[in-house]
Amino acid sequence: MRYRTLTLALLPALAIAESATPSEYQTPEGWRTECLGRSQFDIPSTPVWQLQIPYGDTVDYVATAPWANRSLDYGTDPGNGIYKFVRIRVSTKTTREAYEHASRVELPNETKAKIRVLEARIEARKARFDAEGGDKEQYIQDLLALDEENKKYREMIAEITMVQSVIDFFEEEGRPTEELEEELAGYEKQIAALPTDERYEKERAFELGIPDAAGAWHPDRMVAVLWRNNRIFHFEFGPKNGKYDSSIEAIEPAARDLLARFRPREAFEIPTEPGVCVPFGFIADDGTENYYAGFSWHVKSTPYVLNSLTLSNSATDAIELLPMLTKRLMGNPFPAALVATNIGPRRIDIGNSRGTLTGRSLQAIDPDGDRLSAHAQYNLNAGAVAGKYTPTLLYKLQTYANDQPPPPIEQAEADVLNFMKSFRPLPGMQALYEAAENQQ
Repeated sequence: MRYRTLTLALLPALAIAESATPSEYQTPEGWRTECLGRSQFDIPSTPVWQLQIPYGDTVDYVATAPWANRSLDYGTDPGNGIYKFVRIRVSTKTTREAYEHASRVELPNETKAKIRVLEARIEARKARFDAEGGDKEQYIQDLLALDEENKKYREMIAEITMVQSVIDFFEEEGRPTEELEEELAGYEKQIAALPTDERYEKERAFELGIPDAAGAWHPDRMVAVLWRNNRIFHFEFGPKNGKYDSSIEAIEPAARDLLARFRPREAFEIPTEPGVCVPFGFIADDGTENYYAGFSWHVKSTPYVLNSLTLSNSATDAIELLPMLTKRLMGNPFPAALVATNIGPRRIDIGNSRGTLTGRSLQAIDPDGDRLSAHAQYNLNAGAVAGKYTPTLLYKLQTYANDQPPPPIEQAEADVLNFMKSFRPLPGMQALYEAAENQQ
């Protein structure tokens, strides 16, 4: 109740999602139905999702929060009741080698633990000098010596990999390898003598009991990496504030249960049961868990027009998201160089609810002739607070200057309105809502 009161206090009347009379809507030609969170909607049939880097090669945009989101937060930690039990990221289509690399990055690694010890020695010497002062010349000499030690062992680790590769090649060729094996043993002995850090002592890998999957427990989080349909699905369990006060006994069974309920899906495949969609994936559930989904995409033919969508059924998230929609647009910072035209705010249909549309168009002024440029750059924002069966929604369409002009703003605005009208619950969620209505 406290969250609801606070949320309402933040909102001007224009921003509250109310029930709307269903309007005539037909899926535009060339559009198809996709899903995110517990909602489905219609978009052009050639979306290119801005997914987790470095596994993709899509156009990357420099954007500020919340538009840069590329993840889904979901569920409640069973150990402490904190919302956002897991963060899920998805790759573009990639290679098995990329998945193997992603798994190695997450699994405990003794060599990396030894390197962290060397790096920690450097940081400790810096901290001691900052706190206590002392002979500056000796301090510099100490840092140089520690840095040289770090460099020596890093080069030695690289030599181990290279020498082992040469040994493997020589063995295939039937050539002698005794000297190389002796050299390798010398390197390995020196590396083995290095200590590991406390973090490594608390890490462990474990089997998830499902194919093409790797799991690791770290002091501050639990991670699972899945290889499905030529994509990497990365699950990070644990709080997002860097402090971890749950336990493996509480986390691991719940994580295994969630991973068992997760499945990949094809583009435009709409699950029929209750649950939550991510791009190319789906978590089946009972329809009650909170989630926060933030993803972006562009249509293949317009790579410099970025669509960003954030959905959440959490009251806490609504408090954070809504001011981004209702805040006033800043004034024109360059009145002599730009003509700024505000759009809205005005009321629009978002599925069977009502929401708000705002935006701005910027058109450059030719300094030599006082003429306007042929093409405007623009952004359009739409959204609303959660209704009875609809999530809090925040959407932004943003154009980026380049040699390819964006679609006319009139077309973009019409597309946004159709996109907003198309919002409706997933089939499985709709069935739950109808059952709840029938019981009242």
